[in-house]
Amino acid sequence: MLIKKAFNRNAFWLPLITLALFAGIRSSRVGTDSGAYVWDFVSQLDTSYFKFNSDGEFGYQLLVYGLLHLTHNYFWLFFISGLIVVYCYLKTLNKYSINYTLSIFLFITLGSYTFFFNGLRQGLAMAIFTLATPYLLEKKLIPYIFICAIASLFHTSALFMLPFYFITNTNIKLIYKILGSFILSLLSSSLIINYFASTNKRYEGYAQVSESAGGLITLAFFILIAIFLYFIQYYYKIKDQIYTKLFTFYICGVSLIIPIAMLETSASGPQRFLSYFQWTLILLFPFAFKKINTSFATGIFIFLSLFYFLMRTSRFSNLTPYLINPIFDIL
Repeated sequence: MLIKKAFNRNAFWLPLITLALFAGIRSSRVGTDSGAYVWDFVSQLDTSYFKFNSDGEFGYQLLVYGLLHLTHNYFWLFFISGLIVVYCYLKTLNKYSINYTLSIFLFITLGSYTFFFNGLRQGLAMAIFTLATPYLLEKKLIPYIFICAIASLFHTSALFMLPFYFITNTNIKLIYKILGSFILSLLSSSLIINYFASTNKRYEGYAQVSESAGGLITLAFFILIAIFLYFIQYYYKIKDQIYTKLFTFYICGVSLIIPIAMLETSASGPQRFLSYFQWTLILLFPFAFKKINTSFATGIFIFLSLFYFLMRTSRFSNLTPYLINPIFDIL
């Protein structure tokens, strides 16, 4: 009961501050890429020597530059980033979720929250992109483009979300949208990945063939979720416009990623793009389980979500053990 009260719509700021602080006080050893993000802070870089890299996203560099003027404690980079990320998601959940508490639970367990613990720049871009949701659903192209452009200042991948405005809102059958996304990716993904790898050193690893599973298990998991949600939509004859558009957006995104996975690229590269679509599940699942309307099914789903969270945090991206920033170590 206490948790429900703490995370209801009237307690927006409590989950915001709690989750942002949890992200902020972590050590730079939590998250595979965290060390690279905090290097300027750890090395005590003088801002007079800070150089804006033309290959880097200006928004993120400006954020780092501004913080370095004030502090060399990387807590503030993680905390401010956490405030931005969590605020953007909660703002969207508060407006569209039919079960706010469950959506926050899924925000954490399905990985949207912990994504920026590792991929900070893209995590910021993804979070900002969620603010484009009203304009995607209400067919307002100009504001949608504007938010995608703002998000791209933190990670250029946000620009790839522009075509999905038209894919989602075009009045054709879903199967044609799915096939179109798959074929478009099949024909162009290799060329696009190699282009970015050749023009920006940070993306060179994206074009390299991975010797591991490359995120195929994760992708298979989200394909199964797409099939499940499609069945729910068909069986319960769901006509709700918000659910339909968000599901279209999600399943077309999954279809787009399949050819990229077939290239056997690193899971830490192009397949991260899946997270731009994955976050919609925190809105779709509450709607689906309201239709199913059985506490048993909801309970099983919550258990599986927790299991997925434990597996993901213990096996990927160096998220465990969770370590505290040394400045908070009172011992």
